[in-house]
Amino acid sequence: MTHIGILKCGELPEDIQDPYGDIPDMIISAFENLDPDLKFTVYDAINEELPTLDDCDAYLCTGSTSSSYERTPWILALEDFVRECARSGKKLLGICFGHQLITQALGGKVEPCDRGWALGTGFYELNSHKSWMTPSLGKLDILVMHRDQVVSIPERSQVIAQSQFCPYFMVQHGSNILTVQGHPEFTPAILRYLADCNIDNFTANKVREALTSLTASLDADVTIQWMINFIKMETPKHKAKMLDVQQQPL
Repeated sequence: MTHIGILKCGELPEDIQDPYGDIPDMIISAFENLDPDLKFTVYDAINEELPTLDDCDAYLCTGSTSSSYERTPWILALEDFVRECARSGKKLLGICFGHQLITQALGGKVEPCDRGWALGTGFYELNSHKSWMTPSLGKLDILVMHRDQVVSIPERSQVIAQSQFCPYFMVQHGSNILTVQGHPEFTPAILRYLADCNIDNFTANKVREALTSLTASLDADVTIQWMINFIKMETPKHKAKMLDVQQQPL
């Protein structure tokens, strides 16, 4: 049984949690739907509750309403943990904010997107096909909801999926870290609900485009299966690529 530690980086308002649960609940439900033998422990990263590396087999850094470039104590502590994972070879996944924070902690850069919000179904092309990417796809279409995004990645990191709007959508860092900007744990109903609750952030046309895009066929289950495959994939020590990361400047 693979034990995944969920590093909770955000909390949804109670009125959103009532029908759909909180952020970790959505992730656990989506992963267990594909692999019921997974075990999960949730750590409240927002309150600096972080595990030791050996507490779990792998870790997953969740989405958040915060921005990774905020220099708050819990974000700085989480970045330190990310660098520990990178140095040790511990498997680590990141979703949305988690994708941004992990990339930033390893030397990349995150900024507000000058083209505004990404909302609805995003359509991405694949740049690479790895052994963990089964079942195979020729493209990647999943739900997105973000204002910030990665604008540069560390030298040794590799782009797996991209679009013109989001050139660093899915990234592999070394042999042990995989991150994605989208939300494979979301359903169209969840995204529609979240968009309604944050309607003041979007133009009317942005909402119309997003709602129309929700009719597209999604690759959410495949994306989650790839993430499960990635953390279960054994990396022989002689092939391991540990990232040589340094403390990033404040």
